[in-house]
Amino acid sequence: MPNEPFVYETALDMCSVDFTGHWQPGAIFRAMQEAADGHCHVLDLTFEHLRELGVAWVLSRAHLHMEDYPILGQRVTVRTWPGKTKHMFFPRYFTFEVEGKTLGCASTLFVLMDLEERKIAPASRLGKPMPEFDIPAPLPFPGNLRALDGAVMRHDYLPVYTDLDMNQHVNNTRYVDWFMNQFPVEKHRRQMLGDLLVHYNAEVIPEEKLTMEVCAAQNASVLRGLNGDTVCFAVEGTWRDRP
Repeated sequence: MPNEPFVYETALDMCSVDFTGHWQPGAIFRAMQEAADGHCHVLDLTFEHLRELGVAWVLSRAHLHMEDYPILGQRVTVRTWPGKTKHMFFPRYFTFEVEGKTLGCASTLFVLMDLEERKIAPASRLGKPMPEFDIPAPLPFPGNLRALDGAVMRHDYLPVYTDLDMNQHVNNTRYVDWFMNQFPVEKHRRQMLGDLLVHYNAEVIPEEKLTMEVCAAQNASVLRGLNGDTVCFAVEGTWRDRP
């Protein structure tokens, strides 16, 4: 039984921090994507190998928790490992360390998507079981979003070139960027996210117009993206004041 997480290191540059100099949540998700991809190379479950099987990894849910945010120039150690496969879901966990101190963690659930049918594929399509790592989960499985009692603002959005990835749909990291972009600069100047919960319900493809619904109440905000009556994704953020 393997017991060592995969280690990915990244130095925070100008492209990965916000105007306050702290690690952007979207950049955290991009580092998680790179770390998971690196581990998949070790496990021989790469993008290219899964392509041969007619499937692709797709993120279904994610929960990010940050106690503090690293800043420009700091080197972040990302540790990641898979949890025990449950039915069609593949858990994967992450921790984020700077100089030996853990600043945050994440819990995610992946599924396999059939590239032809664009539907969830059974775990058996991998051809072999995902290894189990005997490491405690830093967070429980991502849970449900809260129903906020507040005014809802709506606007339309059409995905653009930079939103899309090689699976021909909106990349999971872009939903986080979309959420952060719903709020004015002054809010980001005063507050940062403690927790971020993302539900990826249905893939969003090019030329598919979304209706964005934003609701805020007290220290929480929710963004939902709808295509007609279908909620394609939902993001909940919990805010706290910057130190």
